[in-house]
Amino acid sequence: MMLDATKKGLLALLSLSGARLTSAQSSGRPGYGLVGYPIIMYQPECAHACRSALPRSSIPCDIHLNGHHSSTVSAECLALSEPYLFSAAWCIYTHCPDENVAVSTLETFWETELVGRELDQPKILTASESFGSLALVKNEPPTTILPKKTAFNRTTLVSEESYTAAWNGNTAFEHTEINHQKLSLIVLVTGAGIPILQSLLRFIPFPTTLVDKFYGYFIEPPLFGGCHASPILGLGLVPTRGQPLFILYLIAINVIFVAIGYKPRQPNSWWEHGLWEEILNYVANRTGMLSFANLPLVILYAGRNNVLLWLTSWSYSTFLLIHRWVAFLCVLQAAIHSALWLHIHVGISQDHSEIAAIPYWYWGIIATLALVLILPFSLLPIRQKMYEFFHTAHIILAVLSIVGCWYHIIYRYKRQWGYENWVIMTSVIWACDWVLRAVRMTGNGVKRGYITKLGVEYIRLDVPGLNCPGHAYMYFPTLTWRVWESHPFSAIGVSQLTGLDTGSNNLQLPEPTAPDSEKALGLTNVVTTGETSSSTSPQGIDSAAHATKIGVSFFIRVENGTTSLLAAHAGETEGIPLFAECYNHQSVLRHDPHGQPTPSHPNLVFVAGGVGITAVLPELAASRVLFNKPVGRRTLYWGLREEGTGLLKAVEDMIGGREEYKGGPKEVKGDRESHSQTERRWGDVDVHIRVGQRFDFRAVIEAELAATHSQGGTVILVCGPRGMADEVRMVVTAHKRKGVALRLVEESFSW
Repeated sequence: MMLDATKKGLLALLSLSGARLTSAQSSGRPGYGLVGYPIIMYQPECAHACRSALPRSSIPCDIHLNGHHSSTVSAECLALSEPYLFSAAWCIYTHCPDENVAVSTLETFWETELVGRELDQPKILTASESFGSLALVKNEPPTTILPKKTAFNRTTLVSEESYTAAWNGNTAFEHTEINHQKLSLIVLVTGAGIPILQSLLRFIPFPTTLVDKFYGYFIEPPLFGGCHASPILGLGLVPTRGQPLFILYLIAINVIFVAIGYKPRQPNSWWEHGLWEEILNYVANRTGMLSFANLPLVILYAGRNNVLLWLTSWSYSTFLLIHRWVAFLCVLQAAIHSALWLHIHVGISQDHSEIAAIPYWYWGIIATLALVLILPFSLLPIRQKMYEFFHTAHIILAVLSIVGCWYHIIYRYKRQWGYENWVIMTSVIWACDWVLRAVRMTGNGVKRGYITKLGVEYIRLDVPGLNCPGHAYMYFPTLTWRVWESHPFSAIGVSQLTGLDTGSNNLQLPEPTAPDSEKALGLTNVVTTGETSSSTSPQGIDSAAHATKIGVSFFIRVENGTTSLLAAHAGETEGIPLFAECYNHQSVLRHDPHGQPTPSHPNLVFVAGGVGITAVLPELAASRVLFNKPVGRRTLYWGLREEGTGLLKAVEDMIGGREEYKGGPKEVKGDRESHSQTERRWGDVDVHIRVGQRFDFRAVIEAELAATHSQGGTVILVCGPRGMADEVRMVVTAHKRKGVALRLVEESFSW
C-alpha cells in the first residue's frame, strides 16, 4: 500500500508519542479509584480485542529504530508500523459498529490506547486525522490473514478465532476484576457498618424484661461450656453467644465471596492451558483482593483510637476478639493466594525460575510470610508469658507485611488499577491511630510516677498532675530499652492527692467525668488500677513538693516483666519519668449507662477480686451523681488473697476509714464452706470482704435478688480473676433466662 502525504503525516504524529509499550499488561497510566469504581480496563471491548489479537511481537522495528530489532515492541515501533496501524484500523472498523460504540470513544482509544498507555504518552491526534486514517483503510481493505511466525510487514485481517479469544480474555478478566472490588467493598463497608447499625437498635424502646431475657439466651452466655474469660486449654478464649454472630457473618461472606462472581470464557487468549488455569487465576486473585480488603478492618478493630468505639456500644475487648478472627481470615486468604500462584507457575506454566527473580514475586513472599508468622507469635500463651516479645514482634511483622504488600502491587501493576489503595487505606488508619496516640501522650507531657509497695503482691503508682478519666497506656522510657512499649492500666477520674507528707488519706470519691470507660490490659500485666482523690504517701516523697497535687493513682498487681521493674523502684524519692495516653471510650450511641443504676435497674451489686476493686470505685461514685442518695440497694463483695491485706488497708485509707457492723464478723448463709467474712459499711454501701476464701456467688446473687425483689432490677458489675468472672456470668445469665431483671457489666482486664 502506498502512503500519500496525509498518511505519512499521520504516522509521523504517532511517532511523537514516545511512550514505551511493555509486553506485560501491568504497565500503564495511573488510575484513580478501583477497577470498575471508576477505573476501566478494556473499554471499548471491541477495540481492545483488536489490539490484543494483532501479533505485535512480529513487527520488525529495525527499519525505523536505527537497525535495532527487538522482540519487545515499543510504542515508537507501533506508531511507525504502517501494517500494524492500518490492520488495527480495519479490525476496529469491521467489529465495533456491531457494538454501537460511539465514534468519540473510538477516537479516544486510538489516541490513548492503541500504541501504548504510559504516563508520558501524550494525546497527539485530532479527530479528523484519526478518522482520516480509518477512511483510507476502507479504500484498500486487507484480504488475507497473516500466517503465524511471519513478519508483520503488511496489512492483515484479524481472524475471528483470534478476535473471539482476545475478546473473551479481556472481558472475562475485567468482569472478574470488577467483582473482586465489589465484593471487597462489601466486606469493608459491612465490617465497619454492621456494628454501628446494631448499636442503633438500643434506641428502640423494647420491653426491659424481653431485652434481659434475650441477652440471657443469645448474647451474654459463653458460646459453649461455662468459660468466657478463662482460656480453654490455655490456648484461646470462648466468645459469648452474641460475639460469634458477627464473626460468623464475616467468615461466611469471606468464604462465599471466594466462590462466586466468576464468568470464565473459552477460547481465551489469556490462558493457553485452558479453563482450569483460568479459574485458578481468578480464585488466586480473589483471595488476594479479599485479604487486602480485610487489612483495613484488622487495623481498625485493633486501634486504640478506633472510631467504632465512639460510634457503637461495643467494648474494646469485643473489637479485639473480632480483630483476631479477621486477622486469621486475612492471613489464610493471603496464604491461599500465594499457594495458588505458586502452583500456577510451577505446575502449569512451569516458569517459576524466571518469575521468582522478579521483585513483585519476592515482595509478595515477604508479605505473606510476615502475615503467617504473626499467628503463632500471637497465641495466648505467648501473649501471657512473653508480652513484650509479642508486642514487638506484632508491630515489626505488621509493618513488614504492609510494606511487602505495597511493593508487591507497585512492582506488578505500578499504580494502574488502584490495588494499592487498599494498602494506602490500611496505612492511613494505622497512621491516624499512632498520630492520635502521640497527641494524647504529648498532651500530657512528661510525668513522674512514685511507687509504694503494698504488701507482697501489690504496688501503687501515684502520678501527680495527670488527668486520666478512663484508662491509661503508660510508657516507662527508663525501665527498658524498648521505649516504644506501652502498658495498659485502668484509671477512675481526676482527683486530689493530698496528705502525701502525713500518710493520712481521706478520699472523697470524685464525680466521674467518664463512668463508661473500657479496659484493655496486657496479659503479662494482669493488673487493674485505680485513680484516687488522695493517696497514701509514697515512701520518702518530698512532702513540701507534693503535699497537695491533682493527679491519679494506680493499684498494680506485680507480675513478670514491666510490673516487676516498677516494683523495684518502690520508695525512691525522685520517682520515675513516664508518658501516658489517656482514654475514655465514651460511645455517642450508648443507650444504657455503663455500670450505673437506671429506673428499670436501680440496685447495684459489685463483685470484685483483688485489684478489681478499682473498677468499682468510680461506679460507686457515679451512682450518686444525679441523686442525693442511692435509688436502690448497693452492695459490694470483695475477695482477696491472704497477700492482699496491704491493698485492703490502702483502699480503706483512701475512702476515709471503715465502719464495721456491730457484733463483728458475720456469716453469709449458703456460703460453700461457711467461712466467716467481714461485713463493713463504706458510706451507704454494704461491703462484704473475704480474705483467703471464696464467695459462693450463686448464693450471694440469689440472696441479693431476694432482698431487692420488690425494688426493681439489679445491675451486677464484676471485675476480677477470670474464674470469678465466669462464675458470676453463668449465674446471672441463668437468672435472666428465667425473666429476672438483671444487667451484667464485666470489666475485663485481659487482652
